[in-house]
Amino acid sequence: MMLPPEFVLGPFKVDRAGMLSPATHETFPRLAWRWRDRLWHARLSQVEGDDDETGRLALSSRIGRVPSSATSMLGQREGALALLHAIPPRLPPCWRLRLLADHVVQIEAGLSLRLPVSAVGLVSELSAFLLAASPFLDVLDEGGMDRGGCGAVRPWLAYPHLPVPEGERVGRTC
Repeated sequence: MMLPPEFVLGPFKVDRAGMLSPATHETFPRLAWRWRDRLWHARLSQVEGDDDETGRLALSSRIGRVPSSATSMLGQREGALALLHAIPPRLPPCWRLRLLADHVVQIEAGLSLRLPVSAVGLVSELSAFLLAASPFLDVLDEGGMDRGGCGAVRPWLAYPHLPVPEGERVGRTC
């Protein structure tokens, strides 16, 4: 069976060589996976402009929560906040650590890549990011950052098309 020169596979356009690019400019491929007891998200998009070969990979995860002053041991909250002030200058370029209004800590990164990209190339970029993020996660975990349910992710929250089992509460996990 001969394949067409290009075909659409989910959110990806696949060329004859097996290289991936976003199928449309309106909907971009998104990936979600668990690593180190956290839910990670990636979104592949094509940068608008003269060059259709430039892509952007946006990565993010809610990596923890600043302990509550009502429930944390003495100094645990202050230590976590001190870490949040110390880490950003040490982050690689295009990475950002954010403290959200509900005291959740989120890490975000944006990477440029050439499109189309092979599946191996895409997974390599994701793996390199995770390996680079690992020391920061170690520091936050050892410094008293509370995961605050970030590891208790239910698949129907990450993948909204899945049915919610009866009796489960729908809402944010962290």
